[in-house]
Amino acid sequence: MKLIKGKLGKLDVGDELPVRVFGVINLSKTSFYQSSIASSSKEIELAVKKMVDEGMDGLDFGAQSTRPIQIYGGEGRVDEETEFSIIKNASKIILDTLSSYNNVELSVDTTRSSIAEYALNQGIEIINDISGFKKDNKMAKTIAEFDASAVLMAAKQEPGDIYKLEEIKEELRISTEIGVDSGIREENIVLDPGIGSWEARDYKHDYKIIQKLVDFRILNKPIYVGISRKTSIGKALNNAPSDERLYGSLGATIVAVVNGAHIVRTHDVKPTQEAIRVAETIIRFKEF
Repeated sequence: MKLIKGKLGKLDVGDELPVRVFGVINLSKTSFYQSSIASSSKEIELAVKKMVDEGMDGLDFGAQSTRPIQIYGGEGRVDEETEFSIIKNASKIILDTLSSYNNVELSVDTTRSSIAEYALNQGIEIINDISGFKKDNKMAKTIAEFDASAVLMAAKQEPGDIYKLEEIKEELRISTEIGVDSGIREENIVLDPGIGSWEARDYKHDYKIIQKLVDFRILNKPIYVGISRKTSIGKALNNAPSDERLYGSLGATIVAVVNGAHIVRTHDVKPTQEAIRVAETIIRFKEF
């Protein structure tokens, strides 16, 4: 079986490497998980320091709420000017806070090339595009010009508008092709099958995606998953609210790791790191 290798910024990701853990800061006040929101300068600084101390490999942050409209309503979608203002302010705080650390990669979650260009000009090396290059036709070229990395989520036109496994694989293949044709290096592309209760699908599709993650190896790209505290976790726990989904998230994360996830995005860095390290130790243990 061919080994899968890639890069997220300066970070090596893929087979035979530790599963990488990316913390997340939600800058939108309408995030589905309210405890993850950091809007003031002090809140952002403290959140970053906490996740550094807990051992995160990278930090993903964004200003656009993508919580499911059918569950929470459309509040939280922001225009380009607002998104730019939030990202500009947060980037400065985060970069200043991390200035004494050289081992944490930064990722900006956006579907707008103008926001990506700003972030890349600040030295950030990863763009997390949940539309998979389908919403802004300048995005791939912008990332290529900076020789940056891209996390591409499965989408036909809008995030979460597909749910069948074969469709997800096909759209990820198309997104990869768009990136490579625009000049992004193959090794700089990481794929996200898009776990979450998006507008077009039911939460139960998450279970099938996690169960079948190994099928995505056919695309020969590192696999990135964002499972943390999502609706499907709550549904499996008698509709537990987001602040009561930690243990369920850890359970789903370990299944994802066993099934081939290379990068995990989480609100809870320390518990996720520890659960993954134990799982990896057991998976890789050789009889003495």
